Amino acid sequence: MKKIIPALILLLGVTWLATQSPSVGLWVYDQTAKLEAQWYGFSKRTVKLDELELVLYERQAEVAAGEQAPTLVLLHGYTASKELWLRFANHLDAGYRVLIPDLAGHGETGYHPEWSYRATAQADRIAALLQALQIDQAIVAGNSMGGMIAAHFALQYPAQTQALIVLDPAGVTPPQLSETEALFAAGQSPFEIANIGQFMRFYHLTMAQPPFAPEFVLRGVAERYIERRDAYAHIAQDFRLHDSLDERLPQISAPTLIIWGERDRILSASAAPLWQQGIAASELLLLPEIGHMPMVEQPAITAAQVEAFLARRL
Repeated sequence: MKKIIPALILLLGVTWLATQSPSVGLWVYDQTAKLEAQWYGFSKRTVKLDELELVLYERQAEVAAGEQAPTLVLLHGYTASKELWLRFANHLDAGYRVLIPDLAGHGETGYHPEWSYRATAQADRIAALLQALQIDQAIVAGNSMGGMIAAHFALQYPAQTQALIVLDPAGVTPPQLSETEALFAAGQSPFEIANIGQFMRFYHLTMAQPPFAPEFVLRGVAERYIERRDAYAHIAQDFRLHDSLDERLPQISAPTLIIWGERDRILSASAAPLWQQGIAASELLLLPEIGHMPMVEQPAITAAQVEAFLARRL
């Protein structure tokens, strides 16, 4: 017993020290996401496009032989990655074929300084992805920057857009600024992160009801974010300063569901009525007590609302 106690103390000490390393936290995050993808029936694949290799998660639909399944494409936001959609996707009916790409500049697809990160260019890449996979039409959904890209896809490729779903989307000037938008107006950016403390403050801006994540895991994610800060600055310049949707929403013809968390501190929910007024075939759903990422904060509720909309409109 006397020998066991010191060994146990040593083991606990080593375990505690390991959790203080950002690299350990990042490893835990990556492995957890990998396991979740497998549990939910997703496989990872790479699709070669003209200028890059797009990495994505894919889940095939469970349909009867000869039946064509609808395809749902899920686009993440700025500085995010495909993993954020996994729990939402797990709540979708198995009859959907689901594609979740890492957009150019993000995740495993990576960054190159010569690529364009404008919303229009990203929409072109999604069209190229569908062409490579021989998919004629898709339901395209996006959160934040991904919502802006999805809207541009609907504008640029109306015949290929079966429906449009935007969650707290970027691209429209709000009548009232959010906390983050007010910082931008004052010449500050909470996205320009140089240390873990800044990341933690930014993280708490993104969600009103964040899922549990141990601090050592968040520290690991923060280190990755800091390593990519220059790339993210370039991406922000491309997509934030171009391709406004203020005057273009009426040109969107696809059935559209607009979902917005009323407690969004990144993009003001005051823009939500502008989206609804601008798109003729649209419905608006405001979610109380939810922040900028409904599909992360309340994946089951958000997925159910999306499926109900698609059942009504398609």
